[in-house]
Amino acid sequence: MRRIAVTGANGFVGRNLVRRAVGSGYEVTGVVRSEPAARVVQEAGGRSVQIVGRDPEALVHALDGCQAVVHLAQVGAERGGQTYEAVNVGFTGRVVEDARHAGVPRVVTFSGLGVARYGMSARCSNDYFLSKLAAETIVFRSGLEGVVFRPSFVVGPGDSFVPSVLRALEAGSLERPGDGAYRMQPIAVADAVDAVLAAVERPPGAFPTVVDLVGPEPVAYARLLERLVRVACALGRKVDLRVREVEVEEAERRARAGGYQGMTADELDCLLCDEVSDPAPLVALLGRPLLPLDEALAAAVAAA
Repeated sequence: MRRIAVTGANGFVGRNLVRRAVGSGYEVTGVVRSEPAARVVQEAGGRSVQIVGRDPEALVHALDGCQAVVHLAQVGAERGGQTYEAVNVGFTGRVVEDARHAGVPRVVTFSGLGVARYGMSARCSNDYFLSKLAAETIVFRSGLEGVVFRPSFVVGPGDSFVPSVLRALEAGSLERPGDGAYRMQPIAVADAVDAVLAAVERPPGAFPTVVDLVGPEPVAYARLLERLVRVACALGRKVDLRVREVEVEEAERRARAGGYQGMTADELDCLLCDEVSDPAPLVALLGRPLLPLDEALAAAVAAA
């Protein structure tokens, strides 16, 4: 039986990947840090392995016999004592090293759309993007087969973006930084996990080794909100698009002071960075068209 390991297997993309991989005939080991996280993996059909502390052999044993490790255990903001250096950089180094010791030939990991413009775009040059750039370097210097996906926003059942927007609209109105002209390129979680499995299965030496994980169309944030409301209303949700615009500078000040709508300054940069890409390499990897944006939004709304 084909076998893979997934770090961060209890997260949004992780649990969807576990479910999809198990349904496709894989034996999946979900590497997690807590008992509740282990239950999420088990409910998705995987075998959970709980890594506690710095046991030098625990992760090696979890990876034994796997054809690939999918490394999703990363942080998008420094909260609760977790740092980019420890998680995005340090744990990536541990996963790569333990994969080598376990004889796992391939590492598939997520980075961030915009990493390629570090040092060229101010919003892509913060500590978060630097940690992602460092993590990519660790993978590609490892000597293992590395495949890096750089995702835009991933949406679908269980995501955090769509429910948070719907809650704000149902509560009265949504505050939007600036005019909303900055673009996003959301991708359906179903496409994201299928891309991961395609990367696991592709022949050794295949190229490219970096793929932007983007949806079929770029869309301005203001237009994305309109599309989401239209989809939600069609599914029976009672929401109106009432938006309060706040100056970008004010949003940045509040983010630096402790949080803007729950976002740190780095997370706000990710919203405002206006990063989009050509989906053609992803389509070629999948061998099929990407799911339309409205279909991905509908799946997220239905589960919210």
